[in-house]
Amino acid sequence: MQRQEIANQVFRPGWNQPTMTLEELGERERADAIQRAEQQTVAEAEAKFRPRRYEQLVKDGMEDDEKLVEASAKLDRDWDEWKEENPRGSGNKMSERGDRNF
Repeated sequence: MQRQEIANQVFRPGWNQPTMTLEELGERERADAIQRAEQQTVAEAEAKFRPRRYEQLVKDGMEDDEKLVEASAKLDRDWDEWKEENPRGSGNKMSERGDRNF
């Protein structure tokens, strides 16, 4: 028994053998692609009614929707406030610490 097990280990291939056929792989990939496409269409449909910049609402022709206009106005105000609080160039200023001796 032990001799047969050792012989089986010696004469086996040195690489991993396939665990499924190409047909099974193709079916799995196709099912995954269909699922991703369905998720993408749902996400695109939901994104249509998500608040975004007012210019984008005008471009999409949805400037008549009062809720979206209010939400986009809030989004624009929040963005403007953030831009005022964080002016350009106010980021990482480690080089201006003042404790360098040269």
